[in-house]
Amino acid sequence: MLRILLADDHALFRSGLRRILEPEFPGARMGEAANLEEVRAALEREPCDLLVLDVSMKGENSLNLLPSLKAARPRLPVVVLSMYGERQFVIRALRAGASAYLTKERAPEELLRAIRSVLAGHRYVGSELAEQLADHLAGGGPGDPHESLSPRELEIFLLLASARSVSEIATQLRLSVKTVSTHRTRILEKMGLRSNAELMQYAVRHGLVT
Repeated sequence: MLRILLADDHALFRSGLRRILEPEFPGARMGEAANLEEVRAALEREPCDLLVLDVSMKGENSLNLLPSLKAARPRLPVVVLSMYGERQFVIRALRAGASAYLTKERAPEELLRAIRSVLAGHRYVGSELAEQLADHLAGGGPGDPHESLSPRELEIFLLLASARSVSEIATQLRLSVKTVSTHRTRILEKMGLRSNAELMQYAVRHGLVT
């Protein structure tokens, strides 16, 4: 019996995933998790054949969980779903151990293709993302400044770009205000920016926020 764990912090989205998967995998046993703690607990309770994982849950970056998860369960296929289609997210997810990466706007048929592919032992990225990766590799030069950020810096960068204050980010990520401020300073230095306003303009220009 196929065992699938659906991890997303929105109950409606998890319900939608169930409606897509149940007719295609009749008899499959499906569990749900709303945050990374629940993901860890579910995997400790029972083995799983497939994890469908949202890239961000309750303010936590799921990619930070992947290396330890894959170290403990190297054969577990992980399909990462994300709001972000930028290549740096795809690259980091695949390097962290993801078997597939899809944006949430993709059609259900593509999700099913990705799942069948990873269950067969392959990796999968959508055609649009694959083209981005091919262009990036063919270029061979340095990427955009935000691609030099660490996973945590990128997470904070996107929150700052969404007009979140340092204190709001600290609360959401369960960090101290001082830690977030330090990250903000490093982000601005790495990217050659001087203010939150420039950071927001950069994010909009590169399609990282709307």
